[in-house]
Amino acid sequence: MEKLFPEITSMEDVMRLAKGGAIAGLIFIALILLDRLLGTLFIVSPVRQAHLFGGALAAVFEIAVILFLAHRVGSGRGFVSAILLMALFVIATMTHTRGGLFGLAWMAAYFGTGLMMLNAIRACLRYGAISSFDRLERSAS
Repeated sequence: MEKLFPEITSMEDVMRLAKGGAIAGLIFIALILLDRLLGTLFIVSPVRQAHLFGGALAAVFEIAVILFLAHRVGSGRGFVSAILLMALFVIATMTHTRGGLFGLAWMAAYFGTGLMMLNAIRACLRYGAISSFDRLERSAS
């Protein structure tokens, strides 16, 4: 369990795990783009094209929100942003999971990304405690 959820004892650990959460946000964006590309590769119907345009706008908005949340998580102080990013990720996982071998590959990617996001939530929780401890330590010296 130590490899999956490393101990957080210093500010370096907090920032390393928070950066991992920001990277997980970027991986999440890549998964969304791959899903959009692979899901719309062979579409030729004009009605379906109009639907895809609306879906593309929704994807652009979703990617912008995820980029903002990933930036906040990467700073180490975005606890609420980390929770919102994880909620978006869980919703995407529940709605985009496919069956078969292709689905297993997606589930492995979702598991790894979700684990990075959980560690980022832990890091954001510890940010306040470790930074206040560092301030107390500096004022005592």
